[in-house]
Amino acid sequence: MFSVIIPAYNSEKTIEKTLDSLQNQTKPELIQEVIIINDGSTDGTKDKVEQYKSRQDCILNIILYNQRNTGVAAARNAGIRMATADYLAFLDSDDCWVPEKLEMQEKVFKKNPRIDLLCGGMEEGPLKILFHKDHVLHHLSLKEYCTKSVIFTSTVVIRRSRVKDAGYFDESMQYCEDMNYYQRFFEWDQVYYLPEKLVDYGIGRKYYGQSGLSSHLKEMHCGRKRNFQILRRKKKISFTFYIVMIVFGEIKFLRRKMIINRQK
Repeated sequence: MFSVIIPAYNSEKTIEKTLDSLQNQTKPELIQEVIIINDGSTDGTKDKVEQYKSRQDCILNIILYNQRNTGVAAARNAGIRMATADYLAFLDSDDCWVPEKLEMQEKVFKKNPRIDLLCGGMEEGPLKILFHKDHVLHHLSLKEYCTKSVIFTSTVVIRRSRVKDAGYFDESMQYCEDMNYYQRFFEWDQVYYLPEKLVDYGIGRKYYGQSGLSSHLKEMHCGRKRNFQILRRKKKISFTFYIVMIVFGEIKFLRRKMIINRQK
């Protein structure tokens, strides 16, 4: 069973579609609870969620927790602490799961019960990292994740029993706190990528980086560098690999800026 954790901040325009994507799962009975952390929203997010809960056709066990605005990391941590299911699934309040998402991931966990973190794609096609392609379940390495950030939060499911070892999201980080958290799971070498489209990203966004945290490319770039510094300080990556990643990161940052400017 899955606990779905949704941090929500000023999400009145998207939260209903996000919840619809849970209702429309091919196996909605896998959802033990939907924990929505209303992170100090100043719009109608709270009312929208309460209205959804009261609908006659709502089959979801929705738990709404209202807190002052403390950021997405603190919101996810609150959800993790409240969760009771064996597996915790993260979903952002402006994303939608594809209907088969949980059913596909449940099958993977049944065959591979030792997996600590399972993620997947935001588009159709194989996993591509540099010159490597994989069409089947892929055992992801830390070096691969550093090379390409392929762990997208709204596709992530973690085993709740591993939280006692991995801890919680770093609430002092405003950007790339998700990467900081997920990179800890490589300690136990049980991180896997399912090369299937699992989520529709960003309701209403025309392009990556239009709004939300992803629009702060400079800050996110600095956040990634900080995460590499943490890995190097803990000796999880070599000095040579660290330098390569810093240089590679600068190139990717400039490329993203050019792409977004063209999309605008």
